Amino acid sequence: MPKPEQVLAKLRAARRIPPAVRAAMSRAPAKIEPGAIDVLERFYKELRARRRDYDCPPRACFDAAAASESTLAALLRTLERFAPEMSLAEGRVARKAWYKRRQGAVRSHPRKAVSLVEAGPPECWPALWHPAYARLVAESPKASTARRHINSLNRCARELAKLGLTPTPDRLRALLLGETFSAQGLSPRTVRNYLGAYRRLAQCLDADRETRDGLADIFAVWKARASRAPKRKDLKLDSFAEEGGTWHGLLGQALDLCAAFERGSTSWRAAEERSRLQAAVLLLALNTNARTGDIAAWSIGRELKRREDGTWSLRYRSIKTGKAVKFSRLWPETHAALDAVLLAGRPERMLGERYAALEGCSWMRHTRKPVPARHPSELIKEIATLSSHPLRTLAADVLRRIDPGESPRKIATWLGHHNRRSQEDYTIAGEGCALSDDWAQERERIRSTPAG
Repeated sequence: MPKPEQVLAKLRAARRIPPAVRAAMSRAPAKIEPGAIDVLERFYKELRARRRDYDCPPRACFDAAAASESTLAALLRTLERFAPEMSLAEGRVARKAWYKRRQGAVRSHPRKAVSLVEAGPPECWPALWHPAYARLVAESPKASTARRHINSLNRCARELAKLGLTPTPDRLRALLLGETFSAQGLSPRTVRNYLGAYRRLAQCLDADRETRDGLADIFAVWKARASRAPKRKDLKLDSFAEEGGTWHGLLGQALDLCAAFERGSTSWRAAEERSRLQAAVLLLALNTNARTGDIAAWSIGRELKRREDGTWSLRYRSIKTGKAVKFSRLWPETHAALDAVLLAGRPERMLGERYAALEGCSWMRHTRKPVPARHPSELIKEIATLSSHPLRTLAADVLRRIDPGESPRKIATWLGHHNRRSQEDYTIAGEGCALSDDWAQERERIRSTPAG
């Protein structure tokens, strides 16, 4: 380990390092890592040769100065400590490139998407079920519906094998499957879905009327149990409320996160990048009530557009409903959070440049690769204990309290509900609040009217 006087002597000889940085390093020689002075000299040499501003060095300077991942990490830590005014955003890009080049890292090769028809029946399916596969896929309204039925039938096939039962769909097997799934702790809704797929299998196999009626009876039992069972979403919201959680509290939490990353100017660490994204995702979920799959699918310059005045607008087509949704102007706090994610630690003067460079890319990852549909919800859950879907119910509750009489209509519009079934719970609660308020007003009127 070099002695402090040796470190200081080497630092005095490093004339390419700016005087302010050398002065900061000389005040804490014990915190200078081995090799840090050398890599810092190479870095500033490259920076001067390229005649670039010191506030946001390009990635090429980091690549030229550091020939290994460990050297790059030492350079970034040193700059973070002794040159805190410098943006290390491009250093973050260089670091990500090293992650991909790591020795022995598993390389991901793009695989050709295989359609459900080409995939054929799963291996766990008994031969008796195979004739139903093509019809099940062809007659499903969506590919996601067919995939859900197939996954449910995979579970049914494995359970029938464990029970030692033949795979022929009938009332008895449906009854035993329901009892087995329930004993395993599955919710009535999940059991209903599995048995719904099992019933659909019998239809695709052209089972006789007696068999179909028997399966319908068992399905009806579990459908009734599912309708009486509390939704997992409601249980989560109850737990959230018991711990003091509110919609307004989540908004405050998102704004606190924004304030935290606004104070940081050297964001090259993964934790800071994730924190910025979490704040923006939570604000977007609260601002728009969009579903997690929709949020993941948005692109810069397409769904999310930034105007010259610095405001962002949003227009997208819901993946679930197929309906167009438009927000001509998002909240000011959301504008700031989207700007922060776009810049990723760079100076504000680069907003226009970044927007042009990333147009058409995912707003979350700044690449053209699709983002997993659940990723926004996972980010929210890490900081809010709730996934994104219950936030829609919290927003409905806020609307219900503000305007009970109009809340059913507003909630249906706000959440994108287009059928009576989706609106039922919100309508009942909203109408109940409105009736309570009307009755309370009538009661006051009666009490204030003199008896005559």
